[in-house]
Amino acid sequence: MKRAPIFVLLILALTAAQGPAQSNSVLPHGDFEQADAQDKAKAAGWDRVDGLGVQWTNAPDAAHGKAIRMDTRVSEQAMQAQWVRTGLTNLWNIPKPEKNPIAETYGLSLYSDPIPVKPGQAYRISFDYKGPDGGAKVWVRGWGMFQGAKQRRWETTVTCHCKGGAWTTCTQVFHPTQARPEVSEMRVMLFAFHPPGVYWFDNVRIEPVNEPGKPK
Repeated sequence: MKRAPIFVLLILALTAAQGPAQSNSVLPHGDFEQADAQDKAKAAGWDRVDGLGVQWTNAPDAAHGKAIRMDTRVSEQAMQAQWVRTGLTNLWNIPKPEKNPIAETYGLSLYSDPIPVKPGQAYRISFDYKGPDGGAKVWVRGWGMFQGAKQRRWETTVTCHCKGGAWTTCTQVFHPTQARPEVSEMRVMLFAFHPPGVYWFDNVRIEPVNEPGKPK
């Protein structure tokens, strides 16, 4: 029997090594590659985008496939008109929009669907970012029952850094139930603001971790 070429074995080994790592993320569809089954215009597992300020589209490089693009140069007035046009004023609404870029006031954001939180579990969020250094944040927000109603009870943020204008992976360990044991679900919020510009997000992952790190 002929032996497989060494490069084939290396590819198989790398594939095997990467497979389990991908399955560790408790956030479905963080790579933005799959369309929602009911609404093909939006990424599975995420809120619907407006298509102007926030877009689900091809990344500027083929290696990243689909990604989320945010353009905070768009004016408040243009964003409000787009939210009205796309039926998203139930989520986003500016009572008296101005001509200034939305970067100067509200910024732009996109939420993931809720995912369950395991009591006592620490997690690590990681994501790829491309855009102005420090001009965006990724939030993880937790909800739980408090005084008889589900309320937002906890959150942490990761400031987005970008090295040399290239895609940069940002990461942080957090512990949602350490100070708020009632937290039962969490959502990721991508957020871009100032300076006015174009911001990209891709490959968002949340993985359970054993090491405590520096929980937030």
